[in-house]
Amino acid sequence: MHVLISLFSLIIISNAIKLSSIEKTYKKGIDAYSKERWSECISKFEETLHLFKLYKTIEINCRLKCESQKQKSEVEEIEDIGIYKKFLNTRLCITKCQMEGFDEARLNSFVPESIINEMTLKKPYEYLHICYFQMNALPKAASAAYTYLVANPNDEKMKQNVQYYIDQPEVDINEVKDLESEDYKILYNVGLKAYNAKKWGETAANMEESLTDYLSSENMCRADCQHQTELEWSPEFTVTVSNYMTALLMCKQKCQDKLKYLNFNSGNEFLADLLNYLQISYYHLGRIEDAAKAVESYLLLLPNDEDILSNKNIYSSLTDQKNFVEKSDIAYYFKRDKYEKRVLDTFYNSDINNEINSMKE
Repeated sequence: MHVLISLFSLIIISNAIKLSSIEKTYKKGIDAYSKERWSECISKFEETLHLFKLYKTIEINCRLKCESQKQKSEVEEIEDIGIYKKFLNTRLCITKCQMEGFDEARLNSFVPESIINEMTLKKPYEYLHICYFQMNALPKAASAAYTYLVANPNDEKMKQNVQYYIDQPEVDINEVKDLESEDYKILYNVGLKAYNAKKWGETAANMEESLTDYLSSENMCRADCQHQTELEWSPEFTVTVSNYMTALLMCKQKCQDKLKYLNFNSGNEFLADLLNYLQISYYHLGRIEDAAKAVESYLLLLPNDEDILSNKNIYSSLTDQKNFVEKSDIAYYFKRDKYEKRVLDTFYNSDINNEINSMKE
């Protein structure tokens, strides 16, 4: 009997650990903040951010894994059963994968929509910078404030806070950073430094990694679009599905804006800039075939760039014309982007859709 009780107690403890809750941890942080328990405030908000990152990683990785799985084709497809089967199998795969992932991470999978919105807006950093400030950790406070500002660029009060921190002697402006900055941005900046120092090998290596990581980050952003709320419902199944698919495509298209960096207008421009640094680096390294691929890939994104067209002419005298082919990842990116824009354009410019919108007004 004593052994059974002991085992039962262990199960209770195990379950308590397994059900780490993002919502409860976040609310504990807010409570600590309101009661000026600054050390606890920091630990709870940092834990919340860690748990949410883990939560999103599990969700997105499962979606990417299950969407990429190959479906067995039937000898004979009847009506749309093949499509239904694909979605049902993907649903089962995602559900199983996420259940296992959350169980392994000992994380409660339920996160209210309100909390997800708070995390998306980087709300914890708005609290954190004050908690850090109260603990006299000004460099951390500066980065926390800046991280919030990146996600909320129109927040005038936070702009003033960031400027205040930068003006403090304890804070090195070069150390103030976005604490959630993606790797491709860091790699890009390292690549720029190497380029300015004419270290062509380092430039090429960093820009290659930045390009790969950007494409990976966009795919993760696109996978996150499967979380949709407040969609317009219709008793017509096809209308409801089309509403969802349209919202999904719109969200995926917005990933270029979400991930754009510095003064670039879109992900396309950023990728083109990476390819530009690559073709220059390849040229100085004597890798003319790689330079030809980079130039051809650049022109796929921005076909009328006179400087790149001029470089192409130079490379044409140095290598065979057959080497001017687009990189496969850029070609796929461009083809997908173009097709999605075409589908959305068809939907929004259709006569019937315009008529429906006019009826609502």
